[in-house]
Amino acid sequence: GRLDFILMKKMGIKSGFTFWNLVFLLTVSCVKGFIYTCGGTLKGLNGTIESPGFPYGYPNGANCTWVIIAEERNRIQIVFQSFALEEEYDYLSLYDGH
Repeated sequence: GRLDFILMKKMGIKSGFTFWNLVFLLTVSCVKGFIYTCGGTLKGLNGTIESPGFPYGYPNGANCTWVIIAEERNRIQIVFQSFALEEEYDYLSLYDGH
């Protein structure tokens, strides 16, 4: 199964809209076998995300979670320059934090 925890902090009300700031995000996944965890947080105007061992293969059971944080009024653009998955075993999920 999967369990998500999200803690939001109320930032204020402007023009009738309530603004929230993401304070904490935790995702827990239960998967059979050994899990190799990796990931982190990217802030700033640009950055690079690579799998463990890139450009070579990554370990079995790799579970990488990255959080990308953009300043207000900015958008996030993701460009894949090199991408390969083992079809029956691997997947990529992208989520909007809202």
